[in-house]
Amino acid sequence: MQGNFLDWTYAENAHAHFRYVALGKPSPQPPLLFIHGYGAMIEHWRHNLHIFAKQRQVFALDLLGFGESEKPNALYGLPLWAEQIRFFLQVQQLERVVLVGHSMGGATSVWFAHHYPERLESLVLVDASGIFPDEINPLEKLLYRAVGSPIIGEAMFGLFANAFGARQSLVPTYYDVSKVTDELVEQFAKPLRSSGAMYAYLAPSRYPERFMLNTLPRPCNFKGRTLIIWGRHDMAFPPEKILPKFKELLPQAQEVIIEKTRHCPHDEDPHTFNAVLSDFLATAGD
Repeated sequence: MQGNFLDWTYAENAHAHFRYVALGKPSPQPPLLFIHGYGAMIEHWRHNLHIFAKQRQVFALDLLGFGESEKPNALYGLPLWAEQIRFFLQVQQLERVVLVGHSMGGATSVWFAHHYPERLESLVLVDASGIFPDEINPLEKLLYRAVGSPIIGEAMFGLFANAFGARQSLVPTYYDVSKVTDELVEQFAKPLRSSGAMYAYLAPSRYPERFMLNTLPRPCNFKGRTLIIWGRHDMAFPPEKILPKFKELLPQAQEVIIEKTRHCPHDEDPHTFNAVLSDFLATAGD
């Protein structure tokens, strides 16, 4: 998917280019801004963007450090990406948007909504991260710590920063593994070969506090319309354990579970996802 690039001064004396796409035409309806998850990119919304662009403006970003955006050695985490969203809205002169965030992009969207509630028309979360189950598999915890360790993390990135590693990370996130096509794997593998990719990909295991929502008040500052969409069989973020925690943050949220999907319902069952999001948007103001 072709895109444009913006030059963003993300820290003092530090700047980088990030990619975005703009689809559709201005309309009375508020624009949609889609934010991808960890390791993903604009293309992970491949079955969604054009559907909504038929009726309104639609935007999507490659977060700094992922996709085709530049990957400097930055302070990766929710605050950085929330500022990227704020900068994008400022440059595009968008006063208010509907923010749609998946996984880590969902956590970033909550962070943004809390700090800039006046910039959102509504908020949509799709299997958002930032809140984890109370019980974590000991083996997963050990692996997570290993990846965060110096030398070991670099070595593991070197081993898995390829199509094989991308496939192994994608398979557990799909209920129907046939949806993990060679095309999808290559979309996720390509950014791993970019200069500086290791900084962003290792950041969650090395600086986990930058990726958590536990410092936000319950409820958070955003009181507007909110939709939470979740895959029934999400193994990393089981809905029965995670949704109650998100409702503490966003008690006004509507919840929709999409059957026979795991962590990526927007891509695994786009027909249902698009219908659910369309229904939510159609009831705005009711």
